Amino acid sequence: MLTRPGSTPGPAWMRNISDSLANPDHAHTIMMPFWAFFLVYMLGILILIHFVTAVAFSPQNAYESSTRIAGLPLFSYGSAAHGIIAIGIRATGVIAIGALAAGFLAIGGVTVGVIPIGGVSLGFLAIAGVAIGWRAVGGLAVGHAALGGLAVGKYAYAGNGVAYGSVEASGRQREHLIG
Repeated sequence: MLTRPGSTPGPAWMRNISDSLANPDHAHTIMMPFWAFFLVYMLGILILIHFVTAVAFSPQNAYESSTRIAGLPLFSYGSAAHGIIAIGIRATGVIAIGALAAGFLAIGGVTVGVIPIGGVSLGFLAIAGVAIGWRAVGGLAVGHAALGGLAVGKYAYAGNGVAYGSVEASGRQREHLIG
């Protein structure tokens, strides 16, 4: 692991995951809970996908619940859904699920929020294939602290991948300090 002299370490949990994944013998025991979560997540998505696509591709089929919290409907679905819980193509709300989702917890293809989970995510704790955020976890992770196959940031952790960091870089294949 490369670090600059006198620098304080980055997030300990990211460094621990990166160090654990760098050891091939120990990586299997670390990855089993991940794959179990991933399998449950994907099964849940497959169950929801029929409902979401039927709603998203039917512009005349939209719903907003009559219960309101701070002026927003508690539950809303449609092509452009806005509510506390929103499901649709363009969903905005506290919990937003859709192709383009924005909210505190956003789940979808392109997501923006405090905790976005999706294909391309931008937010505080971004979890995605392409994650950009203060804490970014994903295949390509860019942020203040980044953990992923290709990690770029102030503190970059890549396990068996490639890490480019300005203060700390930890990657099995290649480590590089920027600057």
